Amino acid sequence: MQLHAIHAGNFSCDGGALFGVIPKPLWSKAYPADENNVTKLTMRCLLVDLGERKILIEAGVGNHYPEKVRQNNGHEETDAIEKSLVEKGYSAEDITDVLFTHLHWDHCNGAVLSENGQLKLQFPNATHWCSKQQWEHSTISNIRERAAYYPEILNFLKTEGNMQLVEGDCELFPGISVRMFGGHTPGQMIPFINSGERTYVYMADLIPTAANIPIVWLAAYDLYPVTAMEEKENFLKEVAEKNYILFFEHDFYTECATVEWTEKGARVKEKFRF
Repeated sequence: MQLHAIHAGNFSCDGGALFGVIPKPLWSKAYPADENNVTKLTMRCLLVDLGERKILIEAGVGNHYPEKVRQNNGHEETDAIEKSLVEKGYSAEDITDVLFTHLHWDHCNGAVLSENGQLKLQFPNATHWCSKQQWEHSTISNIRERAAYYPEILNFLKTEGNMQLVEGDCELFPGISVRMFGGHTPGQMIPFINSGERTYVYMADLIPTAANIPIVWLAAYDLYPVTAMEEKENFLKEVAEKNYILFFEHDFYTECATVEWTEKGARVKEKFRF
C-alpha cells in the first residue's frame, strides 16, 4: 500500500462559518483569517495505491463555475488535481475507484469536467462510491443545504460513472474500511486506512481542520450540531486510545495530526506533514 496526498486546489470561507458559535478572539488564535474574516482552506485528496487498484478519496470542485463564483469562493486552480496526480506519477486514467465521503460540491464535483458545455468523466475508468444514505439525502436535502448539491453533476455520475452505493459500515477495499457519521450530513462516509503499521483516518467534514478538534468547535455547516458533537467526542476518544493519524482534507496549514485525551477533552498532540 502506498499513500499520496493529492492537491485539488484551494478555496476560502468565512471564519464564522468554519467555527460556528466560537467567538473570533478564540478561533483566530488557532486558525488565521484576513481583515475580511476570510479563512483559507484547501482540498487535499488521498490516493491509496493497492497495486491493481488505485483509489482516490474525494475529487475537489472541478471547473464548472463562472469567474464570479470562483472569486467569491477563493477558488483559482481548476486543473490542480490533474497536475498533482502527474507529479506523483499517475494519470486520471489510472484511477480505478473514487470514494466520496459525501456529495457536497467541494468533495465530488471535480470527478466531472465541463468541456464546451458538455460533461465528461475526469476519471473515465473509475467506479465511484458514496453511501446510499447520502445519495438518497442529496435528492431531497433541505432549504439550508440544497445549494451544496449539484443535481446535474450527481446524476451524470450516477448514470455514467458506475456509481455504487454503500449500505453501511464495512471494509470497502483491503485495508480500507468506512464508517457512517450523520452530524454534518446524513451518511457522511469516513475512510479508515490501515497501512499495517498505523491507521489513517480521512477527516472530510467530520473535523475540517486541526483547529476544529475541540468538541464544541463545530462548523456552522453541520446540519445536526448535537449529533456532530456526540460523534466527534466518541470518535476522538478512540483516536487518542488507538493513536490514529488524522488526515485533514481542508486544513490549509496542517496535513496530519495525532490527538490526546485530557481532563478538558481532546487536544492536538502532534502536527506533521503527511
